Amino acid sequence: MHKRHIDAVESNPDSLLSAKTLAIMCTTFGKEKTEELYSNLTQRVKDSEDGKVILRYLQLNKDPEIGERYVDFDMEDTTGSIQRLSDLEGKVVLLEFWASWCGPCIREIPNLKTTYDKFHPEGFEIFAVSMDSGHDDWVSAINKHDMNWIHVSDLADHDNTASFIYGVHGIPDNFLIDQEGVIIGRDLTGDDLNNILAEQIKIH
Repeated sequence: MHKRHIDAVESNPDSLLSAKTLAIMCTTFGKEKTEELYSNLTQRVKDSEDGKVILRYLQLNKDPEIGERYVDFDMEDTTGSIQRLSDLEGKVVLLEFWASWCGPCIREIPNLKTTYDKFHPEGFEIFAVSMDSGHDDWVSAINKHDMNWIHVSDLADHDNTASFIYGVHGIPDNFLIDQEGVIIGRDLTGDDLNNILAEQIKIH
């Protein structure tokens, strides 16, 4: 599916367009393939802004899987205060990746609100990472849709630090983390999310 992009990068190691392609597609290609393609780029291309983005992805990426511990990070909320994922240890946390411009993300919000209202009093939290690049669009969407959980972003669009760490290449996407800090599900919505939460959290 992505062979055309890979071939283009491999065939043009001294092209800035190759760096741009790889910077955009790195989370899709995965760390191993990205590292291979990056190593073949000329130094001039590696030193470009897109080249620096690729290197940052390679340095950050952990690609945690179900059954593994979450990877901690911190990021600014809408007021500029730092929020750290590990501050929520002991709770069941949905690490949610979304953006104000993402139609499927917006359509899922009513379901998330219902889930949050039901399980939040019992120790469930949502840590939402926005892939927005504009602060006003991000905050406007939060207010418009009355999303009352934790929101963070570095306003870096597809270069988002957390998305690089977790290997997110399409949104919406999420990781469900249990009270012990173990990832127990990914890309969960609707009843699938609610059923796992019902097993994890006893409603009193």
